[in-house]
Amino acid sequence: MNVVPGRQVTAPPPLGDWLRDDPDVGLVVPRPARRTVILRHIDLWSALKLSLALYSCVFVTALVGGIALWIAARHMGGLGYIEREVEIYGFADNGTFHLRGVEILKFVGVVGPILVVLGSLATVAGVAVFNAVNRLFGGVEVTVSDAG
Repeated sequence: MNVVPGRQVTAPPPLGDWLRDDPDVGLVVPRPARRTVILRHIDLWSALKLSLALYSCVFVTALVGGIALWIAARHMGGLGYIEREVEIYGFADNGTFHLRGVEILKFVGVVGPILVVLGSLATVAGVAVFNAVNRLFGGVEVTVSDAG
């Protein structure tokens, strides 16, 4: 063994590395930080904007999905089957009952935005009730964690 002056010599352990402690055992993993927040007030304008956006997205998604289902049912004969069944059960004379897609689409185009506005107003009313109840009881306690 050549010894160089000024350099410390480290020899391997006499029994090998199997006796050395595992570096991962006994490691303390810190828990994510948790904070308690008290929710006392929700801004009505923010609730209105968020609910209008949410209900508009739901309306557009339902409208596009309904149109796609209508087209698929028309091409596969499902709507013709429904029209025949209505006539068989006596709700209409033979050959007189037809589902009119354009009129149904116009109706949905008028009623859908009205439902979006009414749903948003109902949400804002619910938020107003939430704010009033929070004034009485001091708010809602929420625990927030930094865990990803």
